[in-house]
Amino acid sequence: MPSKSGTFELFRYQLLPVDRFLQANLITGVSSIEELISRKNEFFYEALDGAKNFSSGRYQSITKKLYQDPDFFLFRVAVNRSIHVETKDFTDEVVENWPSLLVAVWNAPDIQMFAVQKRTTVFPRCESAVKMILGAIEGQLAHHHLRAIHEPLFEKEKFWSLISKFEGRIKSVDFELITPNMANISGSLPNDLKEFAKHVNSTRNHLKIESDPQAPLHLEKDNDTLSGLVEYSSQGGGNISLKIDGIKKKFNTATTVKEVHLSDVELEGSAEGIATVIKEILNDHSNS
Repeated sequence: MPSKSGTFELFRYQLLPVDRFLQANLITGVSSIEELISRKNEFFYEALDGAKNFSSGRYQSITKKLYQDPDFFLFRVAVNRSIHVETKDFTDEVVENWPSLLVAVWNAPDIQMFAVQKRTTVFPRCESAVKMILGAIEGQLAHHHLRAIHEPLFEKEKFWSLISKFEGRIKSVDFELITPNMANISGSLPNDLKEFAKHVNSTRNHLKIESDPQAPLHLEKDNDTLSGLVEYSSQGGGNISLKIDGIKKKFNTATTVKEVHLSDVELEGSAEGIATVIKEILNDHSNS
């Protein structure tokens, strides 16, 4: 039995056209970019459902599909972590070791989230599981002219606490934003920024604000534009890095991933029961 860990980290993925200006007759199975965007979750589901395992050049894995419904998957994913041991007759022996973790994927158009069980014996960082899975279906998504881009969710109050802690010392803030295609999390972004990103065909966008070397930035929570950028980023729409005067290392929100917790009783339930609990938790965190 795998060791219990009721902690899960949350990640958002967005499904974007590779090229918004590609001629419709070159897009497989659809007649327009608008249709492609409307069917993006259908194509993502097909790609995920058709994957036998998520092995890559870096990881050898095995996958068991525990539960699925029309927009949700629950997988148990094991990764080869075989180890060499020394025996009593002075020889080396390879001992197979396949630690595993749970991965939930909720593919509803207004959710699009991963919940990855935190087990460092499988992956030191939960994001590695997300990258492995999306990498395994990248080719199938590309066949439909789509790309999946992910970012972790983070607690926005942790960002504002840093702003408060280092007030008067913040030299730059760099927002790396995914071009939005989820209305429920992108409402806080300025419309001009959203439309500009789509019109220039970008998938990622950098917005860096930097003060004069002799002065700090003035960052207030009641600044609607700044708060909107932080809100969108915290929902998995992007990453924020801060440069603080006197500190060499940048602070990065990608390292403060939002976590949720399941009890031992919940983890010991049926696969459908676990899926139901994870859905309830993700629903609470999908727009908060």
